[in-house]
Amino acid sequence: MTRRAALLGAIFLALAQVPGPVAADHGGRDIGSLFSCDRPGISPPRCTSVADGRRHLIVFDSTLTDGLASSMRDSMIEDYGRTELELIEQESVTDDTDVIVFSEDYGENGAAGWVYCPPDAPQGVNRWGDRWCRQQELYLNLNPRYAGFFADDGSRDHVACHELGHTVGLRHWGNPPRSPEPAAATCMNADTPDGPSDLHQIDIDHIDGYRYTRLPLHRPRMLDRIDLRPNGGRLVSAWPGQSVLAMEVEHFGSLAEMADGADAVVLGRIVAITPGRSFGGASGHPLRYATVSVEVDDLLAGGLPAAHAQSVILEVPLFGGAPEIASGSASARGVFFLRSKATSAADAGPADVQDRESAYYRLVVLNAAILDDHDTAAVADGDHAFLEVLDGLRFEDVVLTVERAATIDPG
Repeated sequence: MTRRAALLGAIFLALAQVPGPVAADHGGRDIGSLFSCDRPGISPPRCTSVADGRRHLIVFDSTLTDGLASSMRDSMIEDYGRTELELIEQESVTDDTDVIVFSEDYGENGAAGWVYCPPDAPQGVNRWGDRWCRQQELYLNLNPRYAGFFADDGSRDHVACHELGHTVGLRHWGNPPRSPEPAAATCMNADTPDGPSDLHQIDIDHIDGYRYTRLPLHRPRMLDRIDLRPNGGRLVSAWPGQSVLAMEVEHFGSLAEMADGADAVVLGRIVAITPGRSFGGASGHPLRYATVSVEVDDLLAGGLPAAHAQSVILEVPLFGGAPEIASGSASARGVFFLRSKATSAADAGPADVQDRESAYYRLVVLNAAILDDHDTAAVADGDHAFLEVLDGLRFEDVVLTVERAATIDPG
């Protein structure tokens, strides 16, 4: 995906990941990381981490028995296939691998299975304060002391479902640790060698309601660390191979510059995304647009004509083989830095072009939108670090930051 397609991807990603309902009080435990991975005196070392995204890549080590490999595959498809996660078997370990599964006789160490995040594994803390970990190690102990956990297909299915659950942050029902009643048929019951082999619907709701994401530990998080001062002149240059005028040709030095360079900065809500206009069809490589309808909740900077005071039509180009989209309603809140297409066309065409374009807006650059992702700001990748530093902050704080930036003289 090109940089110019990144914004549209961010919008669709946000819309696709609206969580399902999460049950209130019940016997299940919320998604989360559990225990330090280097607790003294704990052998074997074990800890529960969360995944770093909804794609969960799993490698079966050569030590894994055929029966357990079959149970793992069944659970990945039949149990976790009912969730919004995508569990994928890999042939070998890569930097993106999430879990490596082993099975051997590890001795009478008190555990039939456990999950561990090694200290040298790629890991960090996400925006919810949970440890995420790649290359987690999932061990299944074939010592005869724990034979009841692996005695038949049903038992192996239970332990596979259970330990996979720990790799995405599911925690025990029952004891240990004890959870409130009612007890329920779930593979996350603890200490049940011949236990249920399926996830409970509550487990599925927890998984689907959790925003799996990773956030490196070095990422700035505090509002007072955001630099709002102008830090460079505005650069104007042509995009290599560009065939559309006034598209991604600007670079802003600060949030204040971007607000000043917009005709309007609005806090609004996307209410519909539909197929839009198409240009250059005769060339055989038409440029298609998505039309994004945005209801305006507040004007943070600039101005809008009376006809657009309550809603604007935002056009987003579908570059580089982006898929066709179907018309439909949507719901995504955000801050949008808008440029009137009539303004963009003023020096590039006659009056009739300006009139035709006056109904449409574009983003000043194609990642100039800050989406509200579960009360947290989400920003697409791009060339403006001052936007990316907002990613992961509390959305309402970001709105205030944009308003504050709009009062700064960028000159």
